[in-house]
Amino acid sequence: MAKLFCIGDVHGCSRTLSDLLTRLRLEKDDQIIFIGDYIDRGPDSRGVVDQILDLRARGFQVTTLLGNHEYMFIETLDPEADVEFWEDRCGGLQTLASFGVDSYRDLDPAYRTFFQGLEFHVQIDSHIFVHAGLDFSMPDLFENRYAMLWARNSDVDAKRLGRKRIVHGHTPQPRNVTELQRQRLKTHRILNIDNGCVYPHVEGLGYLTAYEVTESMLYHVPCMDMG
Repeated sequence: MAKLFCIGDVHGCSRTLSDLLTRLRLEKDDQIIFIGDYIDRGPDSRGVVDQILDLRARGFQVTTLLGNHEYMFIETLDPEADVEFWEDRCGGLQTLASFGVDSYRDLDPAYRTFFQGLEFHVQIDSHIFVHAGLDFSMPDLFENRYAMLWARNSDVDAKRLGRKRIVHGHTPQPRNVTELQRQRLKTHRILNIDNGCVYPHVEGLGYLTAYEVTESMLYHVPCMDMG
């Protein structure tokens, strides 16, 4: 039976992602959703993107969502963008070094195509996958793109959400909190799978997490990339 996996914020931790993918024992008819934030902070953003591109090249069904860090990288094309903030405060310098470039413009066309093709959200059956959150004050839940990239600890309007569930990342939280959310998913209907892979020195964080939707299972692997 085909499975649906969703993978949390990787942030340049390519060795950790490789370990997680090995543990998932993927089959060709499985579907994989990456929740965004592939780049920045960690040492090997290019290696993360290369693994995702390799999955696609091998015929896996892969959906890649836009995270706020990819958004900031793309926005460096804007002459008015605060490039120094992204480079110095958000891990952008590590990303540029990983790709061996000085700017987004210098990227290989295959990588630019990858970044430009990222999606804000995807709905599959009763699940909504988004990087950060949704704005329930808007008539259209998907109108506020800022919220989908930047919202934190969003309140869920259960009446509007109906039987759907939201799976997101963006805000690091301990893996035991994610496990509690998984147990309460039928009633609270939201699951955050960002367990702060890039922060192994913070208590409770330092794990890359995948959620398998059909069986409602969580997979956690400890970070292998941050010394």
